[in-house]
Amino acid sequence: MHKTFISYHHDNDQDLKDLIINKFGGDQFIDKSVSDGDINTNNTEETIMRTIKNDFLSDSTVTLVIVGYETAKRPFVNSEIQASLWGDNPNGLLAVVRDEVYEQIYQASVCTSPLCNCGVVLRSPTVMYKLYLPELIHRNHEYNGENAHYTDNQVYSAIIKYSTFIVNPEKYIDEAFEKRKEGFNLKKKLSSTTPRIQPKPSFFW
Repeated sequence: MHKTFISYHHDNDQDLKDLIINKFGGDQFIDKSVSDGDINTNNTEETIMRTIKNDFLSDSTVTLVIVGYETAKRPFVNSEIQASLWGDNPNGLLAVVRDEVYEQIYQASVCTSPLCNCGVVLRSPTVMYKLYLPELIHRNHEYNGENAHYTDNQVYSAIIKYSTFIVNPEKYIDEAFEKRKEGFNLKKKLSSTTPRIQPKPSFFW
């Protein structure tokens, strides 16, 4: 299994992170999250991203984001995801969603597209989808192809229910790693309104 950095909201989702480590051991997972005081916010965004990537993500090739109710609002998580994608050698990216959150971001639907009209049961995003998923997760899950619907294999960031992931984590981590070679058009930069670690504003008098 490829070396994997786990990004998560410590207050709410420590339980899921601990279950992953306890079940599969810590050798292949990096448990070294960014905390208050770790980053000099007087630095530029470029320096902040490079610091996170070099000091926290340097041994990893995949970033696994545990998604709970408040993950999308966490500045450290959003910056860890952006740093994972920064530069010319991005990490693979995988969202593992707490089961009860997953049930709120997706609902079942049936394909009625005139492109195929196949009747396949699909998972369709609800109004909670972008509320609970970190920005760079849902933006890198967007599909730009011509098919009526798509699978996680056709987008850079897969979104997996926790109870599905925990049965075979190596499968999903390996798939995320392999996508690094496939030429996806990555969305790498957070929008200005997304909570993140950012340089302090300069004031001129």
